[in-house]
Amino acid sequence: MKAMLKGALVALGLAATMAMGLQAATAADDSLLQKILNRGTLRVGTTGDYPPYSELDQANNTYKGYEIDVVTQLAADLGVKVEFVPTSWDTLGAGIAADKYDICASGITMTLERLKSVAFSDPYLDSPLVPLILKKDEGKFASWRDMDKEGVKLAVMAGTSAEESAKKSFTKAEIVSITAPALDYQELLAGRVTAAITDTIFIKKALAQYEKDFAVVDIDHPIEGQPISMMTLQGDQVWLNWVNTWVDLKKQSGFFDSLFQKWMAG
Repeated sequence: MKAMLKGALVALGLAATMAMGLQAATAADDSLLQKILNRGTLRVGTTGDYPPYSELDQANNTYKGYEIDVVTQLAADLGVKVEFVPTSWDTLGAGIAADKYDICASGITMTLERLKSVAFSDPYLDSPLVPLILKKDEGKFASWRDMDKEGVKLAVMAGTSAEESAKKSFTKAEIVSITAPALDYQELLAGRVTAAITDTIFIKKALAQYEKDFAVVDIDHPIEGQPISMMTLQGDQVWLNWVNTWVDLKKQSGFFDSLFQKWMAG
């Protein structure tokens, strides 16, 4: 009797092990990773309007930037080609859900709100939000609190983490959401807003181009952290594990440090 019971338990254990193995194999086969490998192409959503992360060269319809180099190397290490799919800040997640692209990279900040509907890779860069003002207004603001007043208009790009953070953090100032191809700092230059809230890396372009016009308020702390990472579909742990392992290995190799020096250190 004991021998029979032992045999039955062993059989059940083997069956359970086989079932789990079959489930794992099915998950791997159904993963986006396998679909990308079978297709031979990694489809990347990018906005093309956020240098030095992602910038579209209108003359030859090609993309360049920090994030473009990231996903180009990601595709190379997968052994597939990269295909760039145009998207916008307010449709990033919708494009993922509609299977328009496999992953999205454009200097995108991982936020708790976005994580409700999409997944993110481990972050590989941080770029805190700062307020950009006109030089003639230097001395008017010394903190975020100074900017949260009636009559103050703060420009943010629609669909960005800056918009999300500003709407949570400011209760009195008016938040003005700017839709691409217009840019937040262009509204500031035109005198239609008091300040533009954007990340420290993107703001370098505005400062380089309009050095005589703009200044950055010296804020001692960010509104929120701004971890930059790649956006992808929820629920595919096989694919996410591969991407996160890739990010970790590239961090260790100095890949991201080299890209920072290339695109952002100047």
